[in-house]
Order: sequence, then structure tokens, then C-alpha cells
Amino acid sequence: MSLRARFLALFAVFAVLPLIAIGVFGYVYSMRALEALIAAEVDEIATRSAEQLQQRYQLRESELLLLAQNTETQQLFRALASDDADAWETALGSADAYLGQAWEVMGANYAWVDFRDGAGVSVYRLPPGSGSPGALEGERDAYPSNVMVVERPIFDATGSTEVGALVAAVDQAALLPYDELAVRFGATGYSTVLDRARNTVLHHHSHAYRDQSLSTLLGPQGWNIDPGLMERERGTFTYEEQDTTRVAAFTSLTEPPWTVIASGSLNEFSAPFTQMRNRTLMLVFIVAAAIAVAFTWMTRRETRSLVALTAAADQVGAGDFTPQLPEAASGEVGRLSDAFELMVEKLRETLRQIEESRQMAVVGEFASQVSHEIRNPLTSLKLNLQSLERDVRDGRIPDESARPIEIALREIERLERVVSGVLSLGRPRSTAREARSVHAILDDALELMQAQLNQQRIDVEVDYRAEPDVVVGDAEELKAAFLNLLLNGAEAMPNGGMLRITTDGRQPDRVEVRVADDGPGLSSDARQEIFRPFFSTKEKGTGLGLSLALRTVEEHGGAMSVAEPTRSGRGAEFVVTLPLESEGRGS
Repeated sequence: MSLRARFLALFAVFAVLPLIAIGVFGYVYSMRALEALIAAEVDEIATRSAEQLQQRYQLRESELLLLAQNTETQQLFRALASDDADAWETALGSADAYLGQAWEVMGANYAWVDFRDGAGVSVYRLPPGSGSPGALEGERDAYPSNVMVVERPIFDATGSTEVGALVAAVDQAALLPYDELAVRFGATGYSTVLDRARNTVLHHHSHAYRDQSLSTLLGPQGWNIDPGLMERERGTFTYEEQDTTRVAAFTSLTEPPWTVIASGSLNEFSAPFTQMRNRTLMLVFIVAAAIAVAFTWMTRRETRSLVALTAAADQVGAGDFTPQLPEAASGEVGRLSDAFELMVEKLRETLRQIEESRQMAVVGEFASQVSHEIRNPLTSLKLNLQSLERDVRDGRIPDESARPIEIALREIERLERVVSGVLSLGRPRSTAREARSVHAILDDALELMQAQLNQQRIDVEVDYRAEPDVVVGDAEELKAAFLNLLLNGAEAMPNGGMLRITTDGRQPDRVEVRVADDGPGLSSDARQEIFRPFFSTKEKGTGLGLSLALRTVEEHGGAMSVAEPTRSGRGAEFVVTLPLESEGRGS
């Protein structure tokens, strides 16, 4: 792909596509806002309808309470309990007069009202002179669908003993607030009432759904929503109806167990937003096309010198360091051409310096030969020590010699790794990783150094304050790095002194290790060069120890540095920081 094509692709990705995305986002955001507006409006309608329904139901409750707890009803049930025919006739006459008058007032709201004794036998019915009203409790499915049957207890005059029951068939038309249900949001809005107890649609703008089961309306052939949603006190949802998206809100009542749903059409109000989206996208495409044409013309004009500069770069890549550079240009391209010319001159100078420094390759070859010569005697020593180790196990050598042999074998293995490290100083190494305690690694290094420290009369001061101290890494390589710092500190104090090892966990995700000695310290020049390979302040030093230690620490994600000198200028202190294990860090 050419540079111009890349510019155009970048322009499309970072200019045209974001504009389209902004337009689409604006449309989606507008539709979400419209949906929220419709949801708020239909929720208000559903809430008002539910409140009206609740008030009508409570009014029916008060009417039934009046029928159940009046004096005439109490007298009727006392006469029934006394089994006195005269008392019953008197009570029945009083009940006919009072309850008949009450029925004239409230009878329009009921299909019938039945007064029953404790055994469920009808003893009095409204309207007066009506026949048996229908099935008893437990058979309510036989009641007409246009009534809601409720049952309330009848107590004696003391209010403590239940003497019977009042069963009433409330006309649903007396409960449904048709005026509120007729209120709608938009031209296609409507309200629905569900009877959850009887699993029936009580009211719907389409007569086809009335008196149908809820599964017919809410199931896959209808709104396709979860019927369990209606058990909540209130909420909102969306559904599809005849290729129209509708937003609905519902309010569920406990008594009666009905749910009022009000809905509005999203499509009815979305046309202006859709038109605005189409116009916006059209404008974006027109502007983007115009900018693309202008951008192509400008890039073609400005990239001519870049094409020539690319050809010159190809010449340099082919080994020709005297390329034909483009003619002088202005602006950034001109500065780039001058910089390229300077780069080629610097490259020629660098190649000359590389040619002069090829002698450094001899050092690498020497390191390889020396490593080979060291490995052979190390292998012989290792084999003999392994033989002695077997003699210890067989009892031919005292057990107290086992530990020195074990340490010697381990140190030979470390020397083998050091030899390998010399060879791999210039190439990447893979590190075996496991969770290990830094304090335990330092203790292992001190154990190896103990004999030399005792011989040189060097005291060791240990202060482990890091908690936690677990890192992930190769314990042997880290021990070798710390051992190098300890050896340097000991060699700086041939006549004895104090070697201090401290750890600190002040940083939440790292552990800090400091190794300090009482030696003569480091000069300013030595501090700058101390980690450079083959640099050493000791006459017999190779200058590889600190280089390998630094590389080991860096491969473990850490850092190593020399601390600022003290006021006296004596002593050297090395600081090593390592990242803590993630689990240990969290604790």
C-alpha cells in the first residue's frame, strides 16, 4: 500500500468513521431518550389507573363491611344460632327491610351477594328473592367471567367469633376505571388490565384478547415477555406488536391481584429522529467526500519529495551510501531530507567505527575458549565430588563431611552457570520462575560466605523489615547476584569491618534490599562505570560480576543502583529492588 493510500485510509479511520459513529450515537441516544420519555408518560398513566382501581376496590370493601357488620345482619345470625322460628321470622323481616334498602343503593356494583353460615350453606341472598348464586368456595372457576368473587367473614356482636361468611360477586365494570383506562399517550397508546389470580386478560383495547389467558397475550404469539415480570410491584418493558416497537409500564396491585399496563408506540414519535439521522449521515458523507478529494490533492503534491526520499532510502538499504537525494524542498519534507542526508553521513562514520572496533570480537572468542577450558576441570571436580557424595551415603566417609561436599557441588554448579553467563552476556536468557522468599535467598548466600567472613573477621548485621518478601524468579540466579554484592563488600574490607544487609517493604509492590560495607567506597568515576562489563576497581577483577548481577535483577523486573555516598565518603551501598509476587502483594 502506497503512502498516499495509507493517508487516505487513516483519514477514513480517524475522521470519517468517527463522524459516522457520532451521528449513529446521537441517533441511538435520541431514541433512548425518547423511549425514556414514553416510559415516564405511560408509567404515570398506569399509576393513575391503578390508584383509581384501588380506590374503587376499597369502596367495594367498605360496602361489604357494611353488609356484614350491621345490626340486622347480626340479629339474623343470632336468630339462626338460637333455632327459634319466631326470632328468625322477626330477624328476617328486619334484614329484608335494611338489606333491601342497601341493595337499592349499591346493588348496581354487584351481580349478587350471599350470606352463608359456618357450614357454607346460604341463609340469605341479595338481590331479595334471587335463587342460588352459584358454586361454593373451591369451585370459583364456575363463576361468570365478568364478576370478581370475594369472600369476607361475618363476626358476632363481640367481633371475636366468626359466625358465617359474606360471598359477593363484584361486577368488574364497577372496579375498572374506564375513564382512566381510556387515557393514552399518543394516537396508538392503550391500557390493559390483567387478573393474575385467574390468569385472565380483563381489559384490552382489542376485544380478541379479552377473557383470554395471559399466555395468549404475553406468550410468543403476543408480546413475548416473561409472565413473571407481572409479579413485580411496578416496572417498564418493550415489546413488538405488528412491526411496531412499544414501550410499556405496569403497576401491580396486591388486592385485587390485578396488573394495570399502559403502553405507547415508539415508532409513532421516532420519524423526526430517523429523518434527522438520515440527513446527518448524508451531510457527513458529502463533507467527507469533499475533504477526501482535497486531502488527496494535497498529499499528492506534498509526497513527491517523499517518494524520491524513499528511493534514496532503498539505495542505502541495498548498501549504496551515496544515494541520489531529492531536490531541496520546503517545510517538514525539506527538513526530513536534510535529516536523512545527515543520517547517511553519520551511518558512514558509524560503519567506519565498527570496522575499527572489530577487535572486540577477539574478546568474545577469548571468553568462549576460556569458558571451555574452565568447564573441563569443573566437570572433573564435579564427578569426583559426586563420587565422594556417594561414599558419604555408603558410610565410607564421615557424615560431617556431607555438608561441605554438598556446598562444593552446589558451588560448582553455580560456577558452571557463571561460565554460561559469560557466554550469554550479550544474548537473552530464559529464567525459571517460582515464588521464593528474598530473606531465604539472602540467608543461603550468607551461609556460603560464612567461612570467608569469619576468616576476614567481618561482622554481619542483618535487619529484615520487608513483609511480605516473596518474589517470583530463579532463586539460584538471584542468590548469585546477592552473593556477588556480598563478595564485593567482603573484598572491600580485607582487615575486617561490618557488612550490613537490610530489607524494606515501604513500596507497596516492591521489596528493597540494601548491602553496605565499611570499605573505602567508590570514586565518582567508578560509580558511573561500575555496572559496565569488564570494568573493575580490583586488580584481578574481571568486571563481569556486577554486570551479570545487574542483568539478573533486570530480567526479574527489578533495578540495581549505587546509593549516594555518606558524608564521610567511606563505604559503598548497593540497592536492589524487586517486584513482589502478586498474591503476596495483595496480602
